[in-house]
Amino acid sequence: MIRRSEFRLVLLALAAASAPALAEPASRSGLPPAAVPAAGVPAPPFRSAADRVFADGVDGAPAGSGPVTRYDDRAAFLAAVADGYAGHDFAEIAPGPSGLLTYEDGVDYDIDDPYADPPLTEPAPYWYQIFTGLFPSNPLYDGDGFLSTDRIGDPISVLTRIGEPPITAIGATIWTSDFGLQPVAGTLTVMLIMQDGNVDPVTFEVDATAGAAFVGFVAPIGQPIAGILVYADALDAPVPGESPDRWPTLDDLVVGSARP
Repeated sequence: MIRRSEFRLVLLALAAASAPALAEPASRSGLPPAAVPAAGVPAPPFRSAADRVFADGVDGAPAGSGPVTRYDDRAAFLAAVADGYAGHDFAEIAPGPSGLLTYEDGVDYDIDDPYADPPLTEPAPYWYQIFTGLFPSNPLYDGDGFLSTDRIGDPISVLTRIGEPPITAIGATIWTSDFGLQPVAGTLTVMLIMQDGNVDPVTFEVDATAGAAFVGFVAPIGQPIAGILVYADALDAPVPGESPDRWPTLDDLVVGSARP
């Protein structure tokens, strides 16, 4: 299991290597960019394994780590998640810029969890944070009951804390939006990060005419998920007169544990 300092280096390298090029307007709020950590972080090794992408349903994870199941159907995903999961529709979030969001809810009923420190003696809540940028460095920018980012190129980051009741299931409804927070066709890249340091990219098209897409992951018990990063790529071939910029957008988040 990686230390928190090593995990942060993984995230920094991931964001620096994966963020799309900026274009104007870069910020929905007009706020100046926050300070970015100094350059010099080495290229992450997982970039050379970018073709190890999850396929329909199930794909092999890195050797020795066991399979992780990807779900494109919310009902099927929830059927594979144990009772006590945490779910959010973000109805309480006010539209506009917001900082880091911290949640501690849901319960882990597995009181014999070997990853808990100290060992659990009663059901414990899941702990996780949602932010954007690096660690974070820039604000979220939210709509009416959903989350997005302020600056182009920033991911929506949903991360757990090492040593807490482990999260082995995570899923959300995601789509791409334009500068005005309206749904628009685009491409999303979802980075699944395991607490052992393995990272897998999942890239797929989101068609605004078909509505938002669901993506969920369930890992075997004993293989905790560190989190996900959701990127929106600028269009390679934009429509003349229209902006190529896209923002990642997220709603109806679920975090929990795999059903035994």
